[in-house]
Amino acid sequence: MGCYVLAIGGTGNKILESIVYAAAANAFYTINEDGQQVPLPKLTLLSIDVDSACGNTTRAGRAAEAYEQVRRAFDQHQQTRRGFHTQLDLRRWNMNLSRRATSVQKLTENHAGDRLLSRTLFSKTEASLEYSEGFRGHPDLGVLFFSDLLSSLDGLRAAGQPDDMNTLLDQMDADIAAGQQVKVILCGSIFGGTGASGIPALARFLHQRFQTRLNQFELASMLMLPYYKVPPSSHNEELEIVVKSADFPDKAKTALQYYGMTAMIRSGEDDKDGAFDAIYLLGLPPEAFVQTRIYSTGSQSQENDAHMLEWLATRCIATFLRTPMRGEHAHNMDCYYYQWHTPDFCWQSFDSDGERYRIGYGGLLKAASLFFSECYPTLRKLVQGSGRDASAVGYTAPYFAGIHRMNSTQRDQLEKLLTALYQFFAFYANWMVQLTRTIPPTMRPRQEEETLQEEAAAAYRQSIIKRAQQQMTTPQSAGYDDLLHDKALAQSECDRLLPLIGGESWLEMLVNARHTAHEQLARQDQVVADQEEALHRLTHQERHLTSPEDVQRQQEKLTTLRFLRDELALQLHLVEEDMRTAVRADLPAHYPAPVSVRKGEVPQNGLLHADLVNALSQLLVQYGADPDDRDPDAVSRCSFLLQKKLHQLLISPVPDRRTTPYAIAALGGGNCKSQTPSGVIASFTATLLAAVMEDRNL
Repeated sequence: MGCYVLAIGGTGNKILESIVYAAAANAFYTINEDGQQVPLPKLTLLSIDVDSACGNTTRAGRAAEAYEQVRRAFDQHQQTRRGFHTQLDLRRWNMNLSRRATSVQKLTENHAGDRLLSRTLFSKTEASLEYSEGFRGHPDLGVLFFSDLLSSLDGLRAAGQPDDMNTLLDQMDADIAAGQQVKVILCGSIFGGTGASGIPALARFLHQRFQTRLNQFELASMLMLPYYKVPPSSHNEELEIVVKSADFPDKAKTALQYYGMTAMIRSGEDDKDGAFDAIYLLGLPPEAFVQTRIYSTGSQSQENDAHMLEWLATRCIATFLRTPMRGEHAHNMDCYYYQWHTPDFCWQSFDSDGERYRIGYGGLLKAASLFFSECYPTLRKLVQGSGRDASAVGYTAPYFAGIHRMNSTQRDQLEKLLTALYQFFAFYANWMVQLTRTIPPTMRPRQEEETLQEEAAAAYRQSIIKRAQQQMTTPQSAGYDDLLHDKALAQSECDRLLPLIGGESWLEMLVNARHTAHEQLARQDQVVADQEEALHRLTHQERHLTSPEDVQRQQEKLTTLRFLRDELALQLHLVEEDMRTAVRADLPAHYPAPVSVRKGEVPQNGLLHADLVNALSQLLVQYGADPDDRDPDAVSRCSFLLQKKLHQLLISPVPDRRTTPYAIAALGGGNCKSQTPSGVIASFTATLLAAVMEDRNL
């Protein structure tokens, strides 16, 4: 069976990274005739993103490369291991961007008719956007790009020019010719730009190409609905394309309507028009959206945190790859959504895979924790020849005892493999840190600092409203004294909460308040404009049908709406004034974040022990720093905590008996089949995984 995943856009490539770790945890499997779970032998991946410098895409590629180096070491020596069975063949479609028009403006500059049409459909800013920067949430730009791209594939083939997509299509043809079933799934978001435009374009293209062989060709899509929000942008929307969270729901709704109206999903095997055999939908309600800590619209800086929905997306992909959809199994052709059966996000949230995931993914994280807190510093010194003799370290002796007999080439190979193992564990540990850090507050125990920050935002909102109302009201007005009293109460609450949440959190709150005020004002401006247009229609085109009383009522309504508009404009002005004052006062320095507000740390959750994950994250930061900048005390403190409580890392109803002493003893009792560099790393890693994982054959 040929299994293919086409990851489209930034979100698709974030899912691609999660696929790497799923392969390490043996999350891709099929069911044999005896009902046993058999790891999927190979998975072919294609990264599709016009933003070739995207940080998330680069990270996924580096993680896959490190994974494959470790996996090949296992395979070379037929090493029994817990995980790392699925070969990942990751490719990146270069799309021949250097030979293509770089924007809609360039694409249409030599065709007068097309140029006129592009001016009608796109603003000047949109038409001039460079494709290499991505489509920034504008799928209409991507539709033109992918149409031109896919229509040129046959020409590239005829000209003998290499192309990654054509190579992939040839591989699918070969699989079908060999009598294999080919399963392809496209993944990406439908509320952005590249994924929203690329998924339907590729689906139609693939469906048409394999239309006469649909009995052996199965196509699905993993569609990501909105599940996060982005920080407010400070850029001028008239000069630059800005990505706004408020646009996500409407974009997703429009995309789903398109999928429904064009019958993209097949109604059965007799349906030759629909493209997809299965569609998987994943998203979150707005109240569960988490704002990304570091957000970028593209290039190397776009290295956004991992999210639990990308993990769930991988499980959906794994489900499709092992689910037959032809013949007696044609009833599996359907549209699927993820059913949530737990109040919080925990191992049980994976339903039938819950135990497998806790053992597989959890075991990998335990192995990474022990590797960084105990093994890596020792192994590094041994390999570089700057430490004690291998036989003097009990848990390394079975594997590295013959290191002194290796020549310089072999030592270099051993160091490269150790570095690959280090990189894989580091990528994986950081991914798990990000996942647990971005679990929505609605799906984990609520933190005290979150409650305080919400109270501060509410108090500040009331303060702004009362201040604006006071400035727009005369002292002689009824209720003026009550207004001053309410304003003072709101300000007093703000003064109380500022030191409790810290100056940095207060500045973040002000940024969000400015964004909200700006959006409210923009909406009110539109309401006023609509009312002005309606009044103009009543007093001009329809004046003979309108009574003076109706005109009077509409004029009074317009006056009220303009007054509200002026009040919102004043609120925005006050927020911006407060922001300038807060920056000049350097609030973070005067009000440092209290202990209860720990920026960037993992909150309590149903998957992992937060304090231990934070210790692992701090340890990785220390290892990533220059040797001269490392804090030996921090390294020692974090390492000691991880070693002492390794068996408490996973949240589980069943006690974990694989403690650090147990794991170290198990490592010391292992054996090495081969004293080659790959044999040493394979034997050590296999024993490490077995030492920390529970007794179950994965």
